[in-house]
Amino acid sequence: MKKLVLILAGFAFSTGLYAGEAKEVTLEGTGMCAKCELGTSSKCTNVLQVGKGDDVKTYTFTKNVKHGDYFCQATTPGLVVKGKVEMVNGKMMLTASSVEEKEG
Repeated sequence: MKKLVLILAGFAFSTGLYAGEAKEVTLEGTGMCAKCELGTSSKCTNVLQVGKGDDVKTYTFTKNVKHGDYFCQATTPGLVVKGKVEMVNGKMMLTASSVEEKEG
């Protein structure tokens, strides 16, 4: 029985089925401040909104980008963000490895 549990646990970890695993993604959306634009935070917090209409998803950055770049006191459409996303306490948290404006 122990062997079966170990095999199943190993399979779950190797295939990414366990909860909380960060996934590498590339997202395109609008950068904004959760405090200044959305009013959902008590302090300036970078967020990226992806999608349109009723299908908008909000990703909260784990670490803010330099204050004023793309996010605070305005919205910046057309951002391309690469990084890892994981669900933490019901929020999609984004650890960005790069943030840039979409070319073109």
